[in-house]
Amino acid sequence: MLPLSSSTSHTAAAALRHARKLLFVRIHALSAEPDDAFCAAFQAMVAAIEADLAHEEKVMEALAFDGLHERLAENALLLASLHRIVTQVEDGDAGLGRMALDAAADLLSLHRLTTDLALVMARPNCGLKKKGPNKKPPYG
Repeated sequence: MLPLSSSTSHTAAAALRHARKLLFVRIHALSAEPDDAFCAAFQAMVAAIEADLAHEEKVMEALAFDGLHERLAENALLLASLHRIVTQVEDGDAGLGRMALDAAADLLSLHRLTTDLALVMARPNCGLKKKGPNKKPPYG
């Protein structure tokens, strides 16, 4: 797949950041819920994380993201871990669910940072102006 243009890349990066912010709002809101409500909503949160990661992966592939294979492996491990404990959390182990959700939020936050950095670096000129040749000061 061919990389997208710089403006499309910027728009896609902004969309990823917005989607991730919304996901963090949901994660933090769920974390504040009492144990019963937390346990009841945990599977839906796992599904939301999975949908967010799937969308992110498609965008990253379209942007020819350099670290895509590593990110796919990290996402798969995160999702497998969350899916593995869904039944236990639904059965009332809110502590396990909260610990897992906190760890997921930490990993997703790290992903947000590394994705932003990679997308900035992938842009033509990296948003940085080239410096001209070193000129001697007018005094001498």
